[in-house]
Amino acid sequence: KLMDSEEIKDRLGSVGNQCAVTTLLAFLMSVPVFVAKEGARWGQFVEIFKTNPVVSFNLLASGLYFYGYNELATMTIKKTGAV
Repeated sequence: KLMDSEEIKDRLGSVGNQCAVTTLLAFLMSVPVFVAKEGARWGQFVEIFKTNPVVSFNLLASGLYFYGYNELATMTIKKTGAV
């Protein structure tokens, strides 16, 4: 429905861009919650990320899979016109 409005459609360009903006906003809104709940453990996480290749790979792979899923989902919705 958001992309039905012409002025928003012109600014965002495509459904894929709408998804990207939504994902970015969701991330930015979750940062304060993360800092409040887990901020004290950030250094420990960075150390584990640097030293444990399994954690590094799994974190990066999950991000890429999430991105790929969103791209496929938005392309499917655009082609099929599903709600």
